[in-house]
Amino acid sequence: MLRDYETEVNALAGLLLSDKILHEGLAVMTTAHYDDPDNAVIFDSIRLMSEKGRPTFTIVYKELRNQLPNEKLLALKNAAVTESSFKHWLDKLHDLYIRRSYWKAARDIAEICQSERTLSEITDIIESRILHVNVQEGAKEIITPEEAGRKAAEEFERRFKSNEKTHGIKLSRETTRNGETSIDGFPGIDRIMKGLKGGDLLIVAAETGEGKTTLAQNIVRHASIHQDYRTYYQNTEMDPDEIVFRFVAQMSNRDFEHIYTGAKELTAEDRTMIRQAFESYTQSHVYISELPVLTPEKSRGLARQFKTRYGKLDLLVIDYVGRMELENSKGKQEWQIMRDIAKECKKLAQELDAACILIAQLTEEGKLQGARAMANEADGMFFLIPLDEEETASAPFRATHKLVSKKARRGDKKKPIWLSFNKPRMYITEVLP
Repeated sequence: MLRDYETEVNALAGLLLSDKILHEGLAVMTTAHYDDPDNAVIFDSIRLMSEKGRPTFTIVYKELRNQLPNEKLLALKNAAVTESSFKHWLDKLHDLYIRRSYWKAARDIAEICQSERTLSEITDIIESRILHVNVQEGAKEIITPEEAGRKAAEEFERRFKSNEKTHGIKLSRETTRNGETSIDGFPGIDRIMKGLKGGDLLIVAAETGEGKTTLAQNIVRHASIHQDYRTYYQNTEMDPDEIVFRFVAQMSNRDFEHIYTGAKELTAEDRTMIRQAFESYTQSHVYISELPVLTPEKSRGLARQFKTRYGKLDLLVIDYVGRMELENSKGKQEWQIMRDIAKECKKLAQELDAACILIAQLTEEGKLQGARAMANEADGMFFLIPLDEEETASAPFRATHKLVSKKARRGDKKKPIWLSFNKPRMYITEVLP
């Protein structure tokens, strides 16, 4: 009853039908879903191949024909699964997996009950085993008024005793240089958002070349290099080397172009600082993907895989919305497409209990298609705008840009945030008046 070879084959074959189904399946499936060891090997191969693109039967066959029985591979080609029936086979596979998980938990519990452990130890073990299966099944915890009230009261007391006004991912820090203390980062965003929290959607927009990606990466630097939050950065334009070079330029305070080209004018001190920055990055919690083609479905699938693989996701950055493709967009106007993408990103942030930053591009007139509809889905929306000569004269010293809040669910959006953008070093920070 807990094994069904046909279900396993159809679920595997379905992954080869389309990109949408591939990512939908990989968001749910794990190797443990497959009781047949050969099917488990096939699944692992498909999962690894998917990182470079959607695998086909021919690719899978060539990869595994010398490792597995021929009939196991040909079963994929002859499977009866279709795009419309895939969900049936996926649900059935997951149902079998959960049933096996419960059965194994029950077997282990039976052994524990016959041990010399104390009753309290046995109770704790049983609760943790059942809870583990419930989490796999996607069960949602129902929170009683007593639990919710007690937890919120405890959180209030913690915040009251804390000196911090930011409760969530903080995007600024104090630094000391030559005996002088200054603020690095974005205390203005901290003030407005009160910290980024799970379920938040933050939209950041700027014109081409005005620093929208640089701003996103500086936010990531504060969250996952200077702090221990886990960020998954999905980029549609740059290769991984360039992304890392940008972070290194920020951390080493050296020109990006010199790092990118390996310029010979770099001094020994420059190279030392750059190498230290590379080492800091390797020990960070910034995970990246280069995704030339990105859809909300693919973004969701990869993010869910990330959480399954690494156990935690605090911040998801999607760079950028203009390169995302929306399925079933025929007949929709551009503003409707942008709204639907924002809605999907908000839903994803809530599902993952992670903050999500969606990067968007302003027109030359400084407008964003679908801005009002997108703002309805967001917790915060910011436009990054370069200062003109008149504004530069009245702005704080070193300010080159302003961050204008178009929506702030938790704070005041009236005052602009003054920023200094050092483009050669890919470094953006707030400038305080």
